[in-house]
Amino acid sequence: MKPADCEECGGDGIYHRLTYITVALDDLLRPFFTPNAFLKPITSWMYAVEKDLTPKLLNWFVKRGWAKKVTDWDDETPLLARMLWEEGKARGIEIWEFRLFGLARNIYVAKLTDGTEIAYEGIPLPPAGLTQAWWLDNKGILKKKFRELGIPVAKGAAAFTRTQAKELYNKLSAPVIAKPHSGSASRHTTLHITDERDLIRGFEIAKEVAPFAVIEEELVGGVYRATVVNGKLAATLRRDQPHVIGDGKSSVRKLMLKANEHPARQGPFFHRMYVTTPTAFRELEWQGHQLSDIPKKGERVILHPKINWSVGGTTTDVTDEVHPDNQELFERIAKVLAAPVVGIDFIIGDMNQSWKEQDRCGVIECNSMPFFDNHHLPFEGKPRNVAGDIWEMVLK
Repeated sequence: MKPADCEECGGDGIYHRLTYITVALDDLLRPFFTPNAFLKPITSWMYAVEKDLTPKLLNWFVKRGWAKKVTDWDDETPLLARMLWEEGKARGIEIWEFRLFGLARNIYVAKLTDGTEIAYEGIPLPPAGLTQAWWLDNKGILKKKFRELGIPVAKGAAAFTRTQAKELYNKLSAPVIAKPHSGSASRHTTLHITDERDLIRGFEIAKEVAPFAVIEEELVGGVYRATVVNGKLAATLRRDQPHVIGDGKSSVRKLMLKANEHPARQGPFFHRMYVTTPTAFRELEWQGHQLSDIPKKGERVILHPKINWSVGGTTTDVTDEVHPDNQELFERIAKVLAAPVVGIDFIIGDMNQSWKEQDRCGVIECNSMPFFDNHHLPFEGKPRNVAGDIWEMVLK
């Protein structure tokens, strides 16, 4: 299926079959390349060789005419890469992008201030990145590991078959959700599952892009993204689904049209909200609303279950509001994962209060290559320079 054709991708489509194969191969091969006590010396040696040879190899491809050397970002460069580019330039770091056969591959070469050249994919990492947990991006394994360590997660597990999914569902308290065991941006995630028919539907949707589907209890509260860099919490965002707040006089439709006039929705990043798809109408129905209804004053009405910018989602910086217990938890998670950079998606009712005092809150997933550009461009609140934090870590 073409990306543009898929509503379950949330307006930011991926190729299903290719993604499925990539995830399956990653699941199969990644454990064999995990550094351990035996392999660490070999891995360290390989890293040293790769560190020296990769920039030279990429330059060789350019000289042969097989690849293009792009010395400034353009429309083909991902947003987070642009931010790294600008922050690197501000620190005297020279960056160019490697495009094999002219195609963007998210691969870059940076000449650091000491003259050292490094090659990286997406986000530059120090040598410590070699030892990060191989299961960081696998939601099923991560859930099991975190539960053993006392880190809060939703009850549930990964299922390969319909029978396994049903068995899991019968052990959980509805509503539950179904999502791919690997992936991001809430693609192919189904919320509010309360019966076996919807369970199987959500299971099949998740399985379109990954071999396993995670079936878990739906947590309660806002969706937050905490990004930890070099062991320290760098920034935290609340990621809101497209929504309106009732005034007691206006219909949902009128409130939506008014909200769409916000200046930030007129630019290239945050999109206007629309209720035109079956998924959006199901979300309204779940809340007992139609577009013509008049919500009570202060009532929050969600217009789409996904939080993506492309469907009208917004973000608010809450870095200064994070309770110390929650900050300690996020930094502990990064330590457990041994990850120099990690994005932690967390659901909680109130980020100002300790997670220890709130029910049905917890980690929903972690990302080894988080979209930290969200922190630079919040819909509301203070921008946070995560790209700068990453370069400071690399330059140490």
